[in-house]
Order: sequence, then C-alpha cells, then structure tokens
Amino acid sequence: MNEAKPTRTQRRTEEMRRTIIEIASQILAESGTAALSAEEVARRADIAPQTVYNRVGGKGALLAAAAESAMLENRRHMDAAYAMPGSPLERIRLVGAAYRQFALEQPIQFLLLASPPDDFETAKPLIALVAEQNTKLEQLLREGITCGEVRADIDPPAMATALWGMFNGVLTLGVRNDGFKLKDAAWEKVLASATFVILDGLADKQAQH
Repeated sequence: MNEAKPTRTQRRTEEMRRTIIEIASQILAESGTAALSAEEVARRADIAPQTVYNRVGGKGALLAAAAESAMLENRRHMDAAYAMPGSPLERIRLVGAAYRQFALEQPIQFLLLASPPDDFETAKPLIALVAEQNTKLEQLLREGITCGEVRADIDPPAMATALWGMFNGVLTLGVRNDGFKLKDAAWEKVLASATFVILDGLADKQAQH
C-alpha cells in the first residue's frame, strides 16, 4: 500500500523547519551558543519569532535540532567510508577523505562537531557521536596491528583520539570564517601533507621489509 504523499502545506512546513535549523547552525558556528535565540533566527530568516517557536522551539530546541542535523550528516559520510573494502591503512585514508568531504559539503555542521556548543546537554549527543566514530577508528588501528600493517607500539584509543584532533585541526583551516582560513590550493596541500605524515607514521615499516 502506497504511503500518502505530503501535502503542499506539509512540504512548506518541513522546508521552513530545515531553513530554521540551518540558520541556527550557522549562528552557532559563527558566534557560539550565546548568540543563538529564536528572535535572531527569525530576524535572519525574515519570519516572525512565533514561526520559529512553532516549527522548532526555543533556544534549547534549536540547539538540539542543530546538533541532531550535524550528527546525521556526519554519519551519512563516515559510515560509508568505514564500510569500504581495503586494508586498514587504506580505510583510514578513506575515512579521512570522507571527513574532508563532510567538511566541504556541510561546513557549518562540521564546525559544530569540531567545536561543540558549550551547553553540556546539547553537546552530549555530539560527544557521544565523536566517541562512536573514534571507537570505529580504534578498531581499524587494532586490525592494522593484527595484520602487521600498523606499528604495534601505538596505543589505539589514544591514537584514535589524536587522529580525530589532527583531522579536525587541518580541516578547520579550510572552512573557518576568519583570516586564518587557507585558500583552496594551500588547504589541499596542507591536508595532503598531514595525511602523508599520519599514514607514514602509522605504517609498520619493519613488516614491510
């Protein structure tokens, strides 16, 4: 049995909700939690504040919706990369490439994950997502150690966290909104250099001889 298609009113309602969440995410990425309010979202969207409350809610609901949006977009990119075939180091490279693509396609959501809001309740699901993704990265490192591709003297949990921090730092240079932002060509060179250093540093060179 076919599901009923949404009506024009329902589609417009959902489109407005997405617009509100996108604007809330942009405010968070630009100015942090303190700058976010239903009134500021309404001003930027050129709508009545009551529309924001009706479609999403107040500040707490806006924070939660922005966080959920960032999490869903991140999972969409990263889960596909972790499922790809290949050796552990090759899959780590693919994970880094997927994170880069996420940052390029969804820079606001990326910045929310790289620098979560200071509201702890809102940040909790984002922190949980980071832990979830780092656990997958840790497992890849363990697989690499087991098969002899990754050096055995690393600590997988610590290294997974370090890789997450390094990727965040380098990727942020390409999507931030200030004078520290690198131009595209320079950013790609920095990213390629960082990827080389990471993969070369992880490789068990003794096993390769």
